[in-house]
Amino acid sequence: MTEMDEKVALVMVTLGHLSVMRDRSAYLERVVELCAQATDADRCTVFIVDREQGELRSAVAMRLGHEIRLPLGQGLAGHVAATGETINVPDAYADARFDRSVDRRTGFRTMNILAMPVWDRDGRTVVGVIQVLNKRGGAFERHDQMLLERIAEAIGPVLEHPVLRRGGVH
Repeated sequence: MTEMDEKVALVMVTLGHLSVMRDRSAYLERVVELCAQATDADRCTVFIVDREQGELRSAVAMRLGHEIRLPLGQGLAGHVAATGETINVPDAYADARFDRSVDRRTGFRTMNILAMPVWDRDGRTVVGVIQVLNKRGGAFERHDQMLLERIAEAIGPVLEHPVLRRGGVH
C-alpha cells in the first residue's frame, strides 16, 4: 500500500467514524485535525458561508482563539466562497487576493494555501470553505487536493444545516 493509499484509507475510515457524531462543534474540530493530518498542513480552518450577512466566518480554526470573519470575495477563502473555485497558492504573499490582515492580527506567517469550496447537497451552492495552510516540506500537491475534496463532500451536508439532525451528522 502506498503512502497515498494509506492517507485515502485514513480519511475514509475517519470520516466514517465522524459521521455518527452528534456534536457539531466536536465534529468540525475533528474535521480540521483530519484535514491538517491528511495534507501535512500546519493549520486548517473550516469556514461557513453566511449569505444573509454577506460574509465568511470560521466555524473552527486550528490554534486560533477567535473567530475570523471576511466579506464574501475578500481574501483567498472569500474568493473561493464567491466563485466556487479551488485555489492552490504556493506563495501566499505573492498572490494579490491574499488578505494579510489575519496574519498581522495573529502573528502567524502564511506561506502556502490550499482552499476549496464545500458544496451543498445539490452541488449548486457553496456553503463553506476548507483552507489548509503551510504544507510541511513544500507546496500543496494534486493528491492533497483530492483528499480535501473527499472531506469537503462529506461535510457539505453538515455545513448546510446549522443544527445536526438526530442520529448523526448526515
